Amino acid sequence: MQCRFSELGPLELDLAFASFSGMEGGNLSAAVWVCDVVPPFSGMPLEFALQAQHRPASWDSWYRRQHAEILPRLQTQFRIARVLAAAREATLPPGRPPVSAQEYFDRYLYAAHGNEFKLSLFPLPTHPDGKRPWTHIFGGHPTMGSKSKYERICRDGGRFPFIRGLRELHRPKVILCLGQRQREDYLRAFGFDNVPPTEAILQPADIPARLMVYEQAGTTLIVSPPFAGCQGLCSDTLLEALGGFVAKWLRAEDFRTTLAIATPQALPSAVDSPGQSSEPAASAFAAG
Repeated sequence: MQCRFSELGPLELDLAFASFSGMEGGNLSAAVWVCDVVPPFSGMPLEFALQAQHRPASWDSWYRRQHAEILPRLQTQFRIARVLAAAREATLPPGRPPVSAQEYFDRYLYAAHGNEFKLSLFPLPTHPDGKRPWTHIFGGHPTMGSKSKYERICRDGGRFPFIRGLRELHRPKVILCLGQRQREDYLRAFGFDNVPPTEAILQPADIPARLMVYEQAGTTLIVSPPFAGCQGLCSDTLLEALGGFVAKWLRAEDFRTTLAIATPQALPSAVDSPGQSSEPAASAFAAG
């Protein structure tokens, strides 16, 4: 049921945010989860964005057809695919051919029965309509008019406990969190706020990258620099090194949708695997 966002109060917003809203989704049972701070905009009407999404989305064939023009421009997602392809390669038994980052992006990323699940801490993008700043969209709303109030609803309301509940229920092996400025939010959302960290340094070339690593109840949470910006992990060398680091907690079986590949030319597609299909309201966000 659609409604005008101006009519939504704090309780209705909290219920909407305590859901899969704003998450690209994929396979909740996957060993690897990736979490970003917010989902960038790709065309979802606010009436849908402010509704609860009770089922996870995925990059299925419907989604890929609907977003065929924008998908090649999603640099952050392509970099995630490069990390995952490198992690897979690091777990391969002898004789298994690697999958390139492009192949992983095109055929496997965020599939319903794939190798990863994608979340976001907060459900709305920085520019919810892709154009105007936050205050121009929500300025007259008593709750959403203040971005700090909106974020407080997520932290203190149902959003962060919803994320923690997913982690406790599905117990992924690795959660890769993008952006160290939001480290405290990541730890709080996933329930790692009392876990002592260890530091790891990636330095495959001249420029090092610092990672913070937390381990609890069979899950390793890694906070990395973002995958964009001048201080981010943007080089292929660093991204592939990060994939090799993530693979320390994984096995080849954790990449089951790509494990049976015999040759690079004979790639099956996880996109059209039977299972939950993305609906327009659940999958109109695409991360950049």
